Amino acid sequence: RFEHPAAGRRRRKVRRADAIAMDPTNGYGFEGEAEDPFGQLVKPPPLILRCKVVLVGDTDTGKTSLAQVFQGGEKAFTETYKMTIGIEMTVKRVNIPDSNVVVEMYIVDCGGFAIGQETLHPHWENANAVMLVYDVSNPDSFKSLSSWYEELKRARGESAITGVVIASKMDLADRPGSVTEEAGKQFSQEKGLEFFDVCAMKGSVDEPFHLLADFFHTKYKDRKAELENLH
Repeated sequence: RFEHPAAGRRRRKVRRADAIAMDPTNGYGFEGEAEDPFGQLVKPPPLILRCKVVLVGDTDTGKTSLAQVFQGGEKAFTETYKMTIGIEMTVKRVNIPDSNVVVEMYIVDCGGFAIGQETLHPHWENANAVMLVYDVSNPDSFKSLSSWYEELKRARGESAITGVVIASKMDLADRPGSVTEEAGKQFSQEKGLEFFDVCAMKGSVDEPFHLLADFFHTKYKDRKAELENLH
């Protein structure tokens, strides 16, 4: 029987394709029928949530170092003191575990001067979270937290304050007269805030930021569920 040469080539190609598909060593991880070998590698795009966090407290309490080390790691710490005038902005993304959610944190480092606080109020009004920061070796900075908290309440009106209290510069906690951990925790509990101690010099600053990112993500999910239940 006459057969066109091209037909034989087509059959050989089909048999070769079947052999490749059935070969468990070909690296594609499937057998029997052709599939997209790259399909399992395609991930859905991340859901990006933007969260604004304000850092509030007296001057020289370590707010700037806190933000810089969170963004750049321990190597970003510097012992050269730079006083913040007005505000400084830092941005860092936090991945939410076991999800495709990324919280993009806009960290607003607010200068600790009493003069000009009114210029900070717009940032306080629309912040999603707050960090009240004091220097653990400076009792006066801890005493000032009450005033900072009241200023925040006045600026935010009826809006609730979600945030944390930060005992900064824990490498100096052994100095005489330092603020005790119990005092910091008691203040935090009275205000309904979480308490953390951190040390920017040692790079130990991430935990409170991650907590606020988790809080923000949870609020987003709760709000989304509320809106879906309206339909």
